[in-house]
This record gives sequence, C-alpha cells and structure tokens, in this order.
Amino acid sequence: MSETPAPTHFRIRWGWFAGCIVLGLAAIMVGDFVAPAADRVGYLAGVLANVGTTLLLVGIVVLLERRIIDNAVRLVRTANEQANEAIRVQIQDLDDRLAAEWASATAENVAEKTAETRRLTDEFTKRIVDDAKREA
Repeated sequence: MSETPAPTHFRIRWGWFAGCIVLGLAAIMVGDFVAPAADRVGYLAGVLANVGTTLLLVGIVVLLERRIIDNAVRLVRTANEQANEAIRVQIQDLDDRLAAEWASATAENVAEKTAETRRLTDEFTKRIVDDAKREA
C-alpha cells in the first residue's frame, strides 16, 4: 500500500511580508502628502475603508483557501484510493482465474492453457482500458 506524503509545512516569506507593509505605508504617506489640505480628511477615511476591506477579504480568502485546497486534496486522494482498490480486486480476480486455469495443466494441454491465458489477459486489459477511457 502506498504511503501518503507528509504535509508540507507552510512557510511565510517574512522579507516579502515586511516589504509589502513598508511599501504600502509609504504609498499611503505619499498619497497623504500629495492630497490637497482640504481633501486630507476624505483621503484618510478612504484609505482606512480600503485597508479594512482589504484585510477582510484577505482574511476570508486565506481561511477559505486552505479549507478548499484541503478538501480537494482529500477528495482526490479518496477517489485515487478507491480506484486503486478496484484495480487490485480485478487483478486478484485475474490472478485467481489464471491460477485455476493452470492448476489442471498437463504437458498435452499447455498450448490450450496458453491460449486461454492470453484470452483472459486480453479481456482484462481491454476492460481496464475501456474503464479508463470512460472515466477520462
């Protein structure tokens, strides 16, 4: 059975984080400096509203993104495990049928057993390929 990979550790790039904060604050200060004196109160209110909206959206996106990705990974992993188990069952069935076929083999009927083995494996292969084409 295959092992599930260890979850990757989420790494924060603090340099980018600090750089974005510094550039954002610098842009706000430049905007405040450039804005006419009569419009500074409106500018500050607009900046605070935009910062609040941004923080709200970033919080929602960051919290939901992790859950969405985790759920998608879990669904894909479950579907993959189910598909693998179904293939294992089919392979075991083929193995049992071939073992039963060859259990009664004699020197005289080796060619017949070989032909039957080819037929069974061809059927198995065709069934697997057809199933894969239907799912794709």
